[in-house]
Amino acid sequence: MRSIFYFASLVICALLPRSALAYCSEPSFYSSKPAFSGAEPGAPSKYQKPDVPYCLSSYSYSGSHTCEDYELDQYFNEVNEYIDDLNDFYEEAVEFAEEARAYAEQAAEFANDVRRHADDVLDYAKCEADEVKRQHE
Repeated sequence: MRSIFYFASLVICALLPRSALAYCSEPSFYSSKPAFSGAEPGAPSKYQKPDVPYCLSSYSYSGSHTCEDYELDQYFNEVNEYIDDLNDFYEEAVEFAEEARAYAEQAAEFANDVRRHADDVLDYAKCEADEVKRQHE
């Protein structure tokens, strides 16, 4: 029974014109465009940089100072906060660089997707042209 079915299918395919068996499928393009925030990190303001207290002005040449403990503590706290801000800036810059690298990779993948789509469009156009040409043979 199966052999009869296969034989009948073979005969039908042999008798049909070639154009009835040809099929051109139009290419479709599904690719996500790369996303990039472009949010460049900002350095801490120079106005944020702690000023050396006046009581330390003679320390560089005399080796002594006239600061109270609370003044030194406040100054060192400001210095530490500024260093923390600089470290945060560094971390943000590293994240920004990583995001830019990932964006470049996505852009390259997107460009490759577009190129493959263009190749598919060319194949489709050739298929359609061949089909039209065969209609008149």
